[in-house]
Amino acid sequence: MGSARQTALAALAAFRRQGSWPDLYLKKACAPLRQEEAALASAITYGVLQNRAWLDFLIGQFSIRPVEKLTPQVLDGLRIGAYQLIFLDRIPPRAAVNETVELVKQAAGPGPAGYANGVLRALVRRLDDLPPVPQDSLLDYLSIRYSHPKWFVGKMVKRLGASGCEELLQADNAPAPATARVNVKKISREALLDRLAGEGIAARPHPDLQNGLIFDTMKGVLHSGALEEGLFYLQDTASQLCVEALAPQPGETVLDLCAAPGGKSLAAGQQMDDRGRLISMDLYPHKVALIKENAARSGLSCLESHVADASVFQPQLEGIADGIICDVPCSGMGVIRKKPDVRYKDGDAVKALPLLQRRILENAFHYLKPGGRLVYSTCTLLREENEKVVEDLLEHQKGAVLEAFSLPGIGPVKAGWITLWPHIHGTDGFFMAKLRKASN
Repeated sequence: MGSARQTALAALAAFRRQGSWPDLYLKKACAPLRQEEAALASAITYGVLQNRAWLDFLIGQFSIRPVEKLTPQVLDGLRIGAYQLIFLDRIPPRAAVNETVELVKQAAGPGPAGYANGVLRALVRRLDDLPPVPQDSLLDYLSIRYSHPKWFVGKMVKRLGASGCEELLQADNAPAPATARVNVKKISREALLDRLAGEGIAARPHPDLQNGLIFDTMKGVLHSGALEEGLFYLQDTASQLCVEALAPQPGETVLDLCAAPGGKSLAAGQQMDDRGRLISMDLYPHKVALIKENAARSGLSCLESHVADASVFQPQLEGIADGIICDVPCSGMGVIRKKPDVRYKDGDAVKALPLLQRRILENAFHYLKPGGRLVYSTCTLLREENEKVVEDLLEHQKGAVLEAFSLPGIGPVKAGWITLWPHIHGTDGFFMAKLRKASN
């Protein structure tokens, strides 16, 4: 499995140096590897990113040198070794140590390899009694123990309290359920379950979504013939609920302003029974091509896709829409459990997002017909990107009102907006608000 660890080391280095998205890097780097090697490389890379602050704390407990003084190659190697020892029980400790020492030797030489050997062997002796993170400071403790940025932890403690925040962070570090939406235009849920069983894929009906599925594992799912034929689409429960909140109807004109890769558009087209006009837009041509590809695979004919900047007003769209999906670019702080690299975003870097989000939402409101409705949504948990953006529109835009709606499995949302939490609802962290344009 040396290639797996070498690939993980290279992926961590690419993320550290260039901010390369691990999923894109690994997709290319893992292509030549055997399936089990590729799986291990991905598990180690994502596992280290998910637990890096805690791993660094533990390494520091057994290192004679301060962690911040270690060269990046050696520290990344130690993180890889520590992650295997703590989380991957199928790898014997001796193998995890020896392979990591060899990895450090190749990257940095025999001296650092000997040092790494000492640190990891000391960790092995304490695996059943790991040193606890000091709890003198609540924010420091939660940030280190669950490897979340301190600025984010502070916001969540204020909103959820200490215990609620810790439950959220624990959920962020747990495996996310794999969910999908059945393309009932092509197949019934029952028939799809039979088809998947025939492919050796374990799936079950979603308890709340009429056309939803839950996979027990992702084994075989991405290589399923049913997926390639467009019989189902992988989509988190929260994204499916977003379209349920809009409730698009056959014959309507519906816009999806920031649509790529097109999952919400496909769900909307399905609810519209492929009748009406569904316009999906995105800023980047390669993403619009992906929307077209997914629509063709799903068999939707009512969907048209265009390259467009949602932050720039499009006069030709003014007043044409019965319904709008306005899922804006955001910090992504609600999908940390699926994208562990998100947790390394600088708090200052997200401060410009509300202005962009507000501009897109204002444009969207002008595209509505009188009486039309839209759902504003994000996959973040930050108030400044969610409630405050909507409140700003309500304050300055005449005729904009919040509208109550209902969600399967959740019930009435009387306030007109809701935040979905991983530790409460089992979904991605997600916000949605339903707005209507007054008829007069």
